Amino acid sequence: MKPIVLVTEKEFEKGRDVFSTCGDVVCEPVPPDERILAEQIRKKGARAVILGVDKYIGPLYEALAGGLIARIGVGCDGIDKNLCKKHGIILTNTPGAPDRSVAEHAIWLMGAVARRIAEADRTMRQGEFGVSGGEELFGKTLLLAGFGRIARLVAHIAGVGLGMKVLAFDILTLAEQARLSKMTEQDFLKEYALAGYACDLEKALPLADVVSIHMPSNKATYHFFNASRLSLCKKGAALINTARGPIVDEVALYDALASGRLSGAALDVFEKEPYVPIDPAKDLRKLPNVVLTPHIGSNTRQSNRNMAEMSLANCLAFLSGQTDRVTRVN
Repeated sequence: MKPIVLVTEKEFEKGRDVFSTCGDVVCEPVPPDERILAEQIRKKGARAVILGVDKYIGPLYEALAGGLIARIGVGCDGIDKNLCKKHGIILTNTPGAPDRSVAEHAIWLMGAVARRIAEADRTMRQGEFGVSGGEELFGKTLLLAGFGRIARLVAHIAGVGLGMKVLAFDILTLAEQARLSKMTEQDFLKEYALAGYACDLEKALPLADVVSIHMPSNKATYHFFNASRLSLCKKGAALINTARGPIVDEVALYDALASGRLSGAALDVFEKEPYVPIDPAKDLRKLPNVVLTPHIGSNTRQSNRNMAEMSLANCLAFLSGQTDRVTRVN
C-alpha cells in the first residue's frame, strides 16, 4: 500500500496537477481545521502533511509525532517550532519556489500606486473619466528593506528594467553579503544593480521615494515600521509590503497616509488575514491612496506548481528515509 500524504484543501487545489499525478504516494485533500486534520492523520496513518498558512497550536503535533510537516511557502508563521521539536517533527518549507512571483507582484504594486490604478479603475466604474496624474518610477529612489532572494530579484527588475536608483537595507553588512555570495563588494553591488547599501535604516528612509519591505516576520521585526520609522520617510513616499503583515503597524500606517506623510501604500499582507482593521476607525480600505490585494503575491500558476513539487519532494525524501535531502527549517 502506498503511503498517504495529507494536503490541506486550498493547497491541494493550487497544486492539483502535481498532487493528483504522483505515483509514489497517495495525496489526499483534508480540511485545514486542526482537530479534523489530527483525526485524519491518525485514521489514515499519515506520516507527512502539506500545510498552508493556517495556525496550528496543539492536536496536530501530537497526532504527527515523529513525522514531517511540509509548509507551502517561504515562511512558517502558523507552525509552532517548539512543539515540532517536542514531538520530533521535521519542519520544511519551499525556499525559492515563489520568489519570482512575489518579486513581480511587488513591482506591479509599485506601479499601481505610482499611476493611481485603483483610483482610476474605481472612478471608471462609477461612470467618471479622468483622475489626477501619476508618477513615473524611472529615476525614483527605491529602498529595499531586507535584501534576501526576493528583494534581489526586485532590485534587478527595478534597477535594470525601470531605471530606478535602488538602495538596499539589511542587518548583514555589505562585506558579509559579498563574502556569502563569494564576490567583492563592488561586484555584489553591480550584480544586483544597487546604487547603495545600508545597515542603518533610519538614515536610508529619508532618501527613498518608494520603500518595499522584504523582511521576515519575527519578534525583532514586529511593528518594525511603526510611527517613529514612518515619520522618517520622505514626505510623499510610498510603502509596499509583500512580506508579512505584522512587520507594519497598520494604525501608524493609516495615520501616515491620512496625514499626507506618505502618498500611498500597497499591501498584499496584513496583521490579521483575512483583513480586519486593528482599529475600526482606521480602516485602510477607506483610504483612496491604498492598493490592497489578498495575499496573492505567490499565487501564480508557476509558483503554485513550484511549491507543490518542492513540498512533495520533501515528503518523498522523508518517507524514503533520506532526511538529508529535505529543505529543513528546524
